Amino acid sequence: MIIEYVQELGAWTWVIVGIALLALEIAAPGVFFIWFGLAAVVVGTLALLVAFPWQAQFILFVALASLIVVFGRRYFARSSDDSASPGLNQRGRRLIGSIAVLGEPIVDGQGRIRVDDTTWRVVGPNLPSGTRVRIASVDGALLTVEDAGKAP
Repeated sequence: MIIEYVQELGAWTWVIVGIALLALEIAAPGVFFIWFGLAAVVVGTLALLVAFPWQAQFILFVALASLIVVFGRRYFARSSDDSASPGLNQRGRRLIGSIAVLGEPIVDGQGRIRVDDTTWRVVGPNLPSGTRVRIASVDGALLTVEDAGKAP
């Protein structure tokens, strides 16, 4: 019964399956079904324009899906590294290289600094309050600072 229905629809089967896979990608996001959905829609469109046997359509689908998966994953893997905000969810990393003013002195290599609305523990050279410091690195909630007048 299903086979008869698929044969009756012909090339539209690929288009319907492709749209279903694209809809499934929306319902269960993970960038997995989209590649197969795109390949199925392309094969269906080609099958509507040019008549060729279902075996050739299937081989074209497998080849096209493989190519789209490889190129799509490479493209999106590369573009995800070029974020406008590389430290978006890592607040401490975003602070590296920024300049702040010590509100309290650093004594025995340890102190505290206020950046925006947060107080951070800092380590660095002993410096009096009011000194401009550059944030050099971060380790969890601990910032390493250096005198901004001496740092490059």
